[in-house]
Amino acid sequence: MYQSKTDTSALAWSPLDFPGVSMKILQQVESTGCMTVMTRIDAGSSIPAHSHTHADETVFVVEGDFVEDGVSYGPGSFFLGKAGSPHGPHSSVGGCVLLTTFSAPLDFVLVE
Repeated sequence: MYQSKTDTSALAWSPLDFPGVSMKILQQVESTGCMTVMTRIDAGSSIPAHSHTHADETVFVVEGDFVEDGVSYGPGSFFLGKAGSPHGPHSSVGGCVLLTTFSAPLDFVLVE
């Protein structure tokens, strides 16, 4: 039996620092800092290129078009980024929803 069950439709989207980008935290483990989140990127919105110092990141495209570094990917696409590796920019032409996990506490370091 599962230890936790969440109706994600009952969770509110929380806006992030980038216009048109929001997140729902589905799970956060305080002892390790790992997280599972849903991220929504509205049509025409973007997240700049960045890295995460300690967290490996996985991304699964649930719906819509996810543009990673200029290439568009559809539902079912899966990505893995190791801690410290730059990725992005991320954007969406028509909007998308992503399921993302982080293996450690999350930070956001812009890539210049």
